[in-house]
Amino acid sequence: MKKVIRIGSKRKPKVSAQELALTNNLKSKVELIQALIPIGLSAVAEELKHQVQQLAGIKHGRQGGLPGHYRWGGESRGIDLSL
Repeated sequence: MKKVIRIGSKRKPKVSAQELALTNNLKSKVELIQALIPIGLSAVAEELKHQVQQLAGIKHGRQGGLPGHYRWGGESRGIDLSL
């Protein structure tokens, strides 16, 4: 049976306990994901810095790293996480 919501009705639509629990569960999952995204991005940034240092040596260093790998340029843009 389909649930019908009447527009302009003075009564509030009834929300079952199961629907309320699912809504609260979804909100908590979204909040958890929003809290974990910055932590994950910082871990990825650290891993990328570590890999660059292995390939090209320390930053502003004249030696070190693998032959043929150099630090050059930069990237000022960030990562877009649009939903």
